[in-house]
Amino acid sequence: MKQILVIHGGTTFPTYEAFLDNLKNSPVNYDQLLAYTDWKGTLKRHFPNDDIITPRMPNSQNAQYSEWAIVFEKVLPFLHESAVLIGHSMGAIFLAKYLHEHPLKQPVEKLILVAAPYDDETGESLGNFKLTSAKGLEKSAEEVHFFFSEDDPIVPITERDKFMGDVPTAYYHTLPDRKHFWQEEFPEIVDLMKQ
Repeated sequence: MKQILVIHGGTTFPTYEAFLDNLKNSPVNYDQLLAYTDWKGTLKRHFPNDDIITPRMPNSQNAQYSEWAIVFEKVLPFLHESAVLIGHSMGAIFLAKYLHEHPLKQPVEKLILVAAPYDDETGESLGNFKLTSAKGLEKSAEEVHFFFSEDDPIVPITERDKFMGDVPTAYYHTLPDRKHFWQEEFPEIVDLMKQ
């Protein structure tokens, strides 16, 4: 049995006032109110005999790195060495920052970061998640994989190059047309986890 830990995305703001302003002024789209399952929600169908661990990270609408670290540290003791850690968007930058600062004593099988921001805030604020370095991620996993899309409206493809400078031994998967990886199916990540 494999463990697959998935850290979801979120948003953050430089101040509480900016968060409140966003809440007041962001329009609501009816389609966003409907139940929606993206690729993270369909993993159980592809891995029915494995444990899919999806901790609810606190306040994903105004995420704070220190709060996410507290929750993550409570989950860490449950993981075994064949675990796969997956982070998407804010979840990816969280894992990159946390594992840069606190390499795992026992490396996991795979670390997969999808649409990982680094420090570019043109698409969204990164707040206290912003990276200054991601060096050393390979200490925490036997394999490190990144997925980027050339047409991502939130995380520019130039963020990939920053990670390449810090983690040159990682595997980089660049797709032309996945935007911010909101699709229901993600066959490339499923195939990678079955290897």
